[in-house]
Amino acid sequence: MQIYIQVKQLGKRKDSIEAQKFIIKDSLFTVHDLLYDIVTKQVDKFNHRAIGNIDDEPTLLNYLSLTQIENQSPSGKISFNLDYRQQKQDIQSAFDNVIMAFNDGLFRIFLNDNELSSLEEKINLQENDKLTFIRLTMLSGRIW
Repeated sequence: MQIYIQVKQLGKRKDSIEAQKFIIKDSLFTVHDLLYDIVTKQVDKFNHRAIGNIDDEPTLLNYLSLTQIENQSPSGKISFNLDYRQQKQDIQSAFDNVIMAFNDGLFRIFLNDNELSSLEEKINLQENDKLTFIRLTMLSGRIW
């Protein structure tokens, strides 16, 4: 099933990231399942990056074509997608961090303008639904 995901930050009028297509499983019933599916796909994508590969094609000389630049520009970051440190992330620890951040209120999730407030909340996703993540930033500084 295809949905659209966008990320916003409070205090910004413009979307931080333009809504992007995302393919998810049809069998997601709760917010917990939805977050696990998204985190798993994102960690897998991160772990499959390799030095010298752009779009999974090995090259001798790395460069970005105009098409690659246009495809990356909606996300706000244009890069070679290289991982010089060859880091691998653990899906379970990444998921634990997302659950902790959700429970601590560091971000909110909206499905078509309706807030999803609990991990056990039942969801009914339809084709082309819009999922919005709003990052909440903590204010810091001095009072005086």
